[in-house]
Amino acid sequence: MIGFMQKHKKYLIVTIWISAIAFLGAGFVGWGAYSFSNTSNAVAVVGDRQITIDRLQREYARLYNVYNQLFNGNLDNEQAKKLGIEEQALNTLISRALMLNYAHDVGLRISQEEIIQTLTAMDIFQNNGKFDETIYKRLLADNQMRPKDFEEELSEGILLQKLDALLEIPLTPLEIQTISEAVFSEDHLKIQVLNDSAITFNPTEEEIKKYWEENKDIYQTQRGYEVLKVSVKSDSIPVDNETLKKHYEDFKNQFLDENGQLLPFDKAKDKVIAHYKSSQAEKESLKEYISLRKGENKKAESLVIYEGDSNYDTEFLNLLSQAKEQETLKPIKVKGEFITIKIQKIIPSEPKSYEAAKQDAIEDFITLRKTQLLEEKAALLLADFKGVDVGYVSRENKIALKGLNSQESQDFITQLFNKTEAKGYILLKNKVILYEILDQRLKNSDIITQNLDFIKQNGIQMKSRLTEIAFIEHLLKLYKVVRKI
Repeated sequence: MIGFMQKHKKYLIVTIWISAIAFLGAGFVGWGAYSFSNTSNAVAVVGDRQITIDRLQREYARLYNVYNQLFNGNLDNEQAKKLGIEEQALNTLISRALMLNYAHDVGLRISQEEIIQTLTAMDIFQNNGKFDETIYKRLLADNQMRPKDFEEELSEGILLQKLDALLEIPLTPLEIQTISEAVFSEDHLKIQVLNDSAITFNPTEEEIKKYWEENKDIYQTQRGYEVLKVSVKSDSIPVDNETLKKHYEDFKNQFLDENGQLLPFDKAKDKVIAHYKSSQAEKESLKEYISLRKGENKKAESLVIYEGDSNYDTEFLNLLSQAKEQETLKPIKVKGEFITIKIQKIIPSEPKSYEAAKQDAIEDFITLRKTQLLEEKAALLLADFKGVDVGYVSRENKIALKGLNSQESQDFITQLFNKTEAKGYILLKNKVILYEILDQRLKNSDIITQNLDFIKQNGIQMKSRLTEIAFIEHLLKLYKVVRKI
């Protein structure tokens, strides 16, 4: 946490904004119902600070959205439970509360002026370079967050930035030297490349079925949604010159040139048309949303949408993946049209039958066995390894090594410099590379001097990670943590 903060100085303030928009990006994601006593719906108490259910829900929604993007929009609540997202969210907030307790106890404080200065400087709340209170309140309202709560989190973020400055520990000369030797060393190598194309393996039906039985849970059907859908296309909105001129006058701040100057109507006309059609289509779609939610929309078409459907973008599929049955999603713009969806039924993913999964299982099993056979061959050859001398290589090596392309060479070298053995082998996709390190040397001092800032930055990050562990352990001894879920 501290390491991340030191790498990204605006981490805390940016994170607060991300938390605030989590409901917009990811939607509310629930994980169960809890009953609480007299601690203001607290899910945990850390020292003198309480972590509320609302705060946990915001952090959970933020993390869920992050993971959902990594899963290409295919994350569901069951997978979220397996990943332990709820526990991660709570641990993040507990660590934050520990540091806030400490910051307060060592006398750090935040003034109202600091909060105002930070808030009004945030780009997301600005209009034409100036803070816009209307935008501020609207965005928070859209995300079900009160200004008081947002500003409280913002204050905490600024406070933790001050604490971060106190905990920043510079590198010693010895540490800089040690990191320099690790980063800018070169290895004199011999290598031998083994390709799986030289391995022949034809699995039997019995072997394939056994492999499928042991791994059937990874062969799943796509999650689907039986929905009612209403679309309003921007291109369907009629326009006339008088309407466009009025729209131009009403929304002049949307039609500026690159210097921030208002474009004349004739030059801005294409932009005015696009903006008018989009805004009117959005208004029409809101009407469709209301009637669809009430079950009165006669235009709705019935269809099934599967996760991963290329007709829809990631944002739409993210929202769909978090919806519940009978929920109606507010209109969202997808490829030039505003779509409103009512989820009739969720079709859960389930293990595929053997026949449906067979082809994928065959490919995976062959890949697995070829890799195993390559490793066995590499282990045998390593004892009497000859190899090809490729000279000295460093972490920054950009030249393709013999038998490897540029990307494979970089992947190999990355793994090599994390090895502690002078002789061994490294697995890549479809390949195994045997290696032997014959010698090591340090690059000349000029290169180290040129990259001193890089060395220091990375050194500080590594030192910060170690400091983080020790600091949190220390805080856990100072402040009592009571979990209520």
